[in-house]
Amino acid sequence: MRFIGNKENLLDKIYQILQSRNIQGNSFFDFFAGTTSVSRYFKKLDYQIFSSDLLYFSYVLQQAYIVNNQELNFEKLLNKVKFQSISLFATPLQIVIEYLNKIEPIEGFIYYNYTPKGTAELEIPRMYYTNENGKIIDAIRQQIETWKTEQLINQNEYFVLLACLIETVPFYANISGVYAAFQKNWDPRAVKKLTLRPIEFVINKKKIIHSTKIQ
Repeated sequence: MRFIGNKENLLDKIYQILQSRNIQGNSFFDFFAGTTSVSRYFKKLDYQIFSSDLLYFSYVLQQAYIVNNQELNFEKLLNKVKFQSISLFATPLQIVIEYLNKIEPIEGFIYYNYTPKGTAELEIPRMYYTNENGKIIDAIRQQIETWKTEQLINQNEYFVLLACLIETVPFYANISGVYAAFQKNWDPRAVKKLTLRPIEFVINKKKIIHSTKIQ
């Protein structure tokens, strides 16, 4: 995802520096985890990860990518709600994502605060998301919360679904880099209909992975 300070392009160099200086160990502390790109990189190398960040969105990503250390089956949800997948070999997460991509859009927080129609009363209506995508985001977010309230998904499944949404929305945001301002004209990708994307599970051999949120 787009995020100022993201170290995605520096990951190999960080690891090379550790190797060149003969720094040994099997644990890695990502002090300001952000998008968790660094934590994920070293988790794939079988390090035990300790991570933290002030931002709640980062906490969600840490829970989904770092704390969770297994494939999820969404057993309770799939037994309660009758999903039908178009793919014969779809994983449980992919099946749930397909369902969320088909639910009816609704007008909620994102629509009323970040779309042109939802903020039509303002002198300059906001163009962070199209009207349609704002309603799609609201529908998916509220459905995830409903499943949690009804105890149809556990904590790991909840954070993984939130992470899927967090990782998806930047591809449809009408911004240049951060959400401090929106573009005056629609970015071509922003006008495309939002389609929720599944995240990749990151699994290693370590049984205990810690993630903390600085208070």
